[in-house]
Amino acid sequence: MKSFSLSFVGLYLATAVVSVSQPAQAQNFPKAPPNCVYLREVTTGRTSIRKTIASNNSNANTDFVVPTGVSFSNYIGKFIPENNDRYRVEANLKYADNTTSRVIDRSIQARRFYLYQQPFRTPTAAQPFQVNARVTGNRNTAYQLAVLACR
Repeated sequence: MKSFSLSFVGLYLATAVVSVSQPAQAQNFPKAPPNCVYLREVTTGRTSIRKTIASNNSNANTDFVVPTGVSFSNYIGKFIPENNDRYRVEANLKYADNTTSRVIDRSIQARRFYLYQQPFRTPTAAQPFQVNARVTGNRNTAYQLAVLACR
């Protein structure tokens, strides 16, 4: 019986050491600052979305709804990669007159679970009704995405 309890304690300590050396777990996005709101993703209604990149990047687009009746002056795209890898991130604003504006277009050699933030503004006086985010990269890499709208 003593050898079993010692083995169990040894296994427990080994597990504790291994779990300490693991990378940090995925983080949530920070609370919205005053005068800002997280936009909701079109299909789920959630304020943040997690995706894994498909082999042909067919799931690259994510749309966030901009609430009507509120005038926003700027936006902040928030991106948390779950892999150390290269990602291409774009953001486009969609307007009621069927036009769009590309406001972010960058490549990121990303660090796992690091919060990347990119502020942007609409280049026109018109308020968008949606923010389209497009993230591409290597197959099976994952990320979390959110968009803040601020007055």
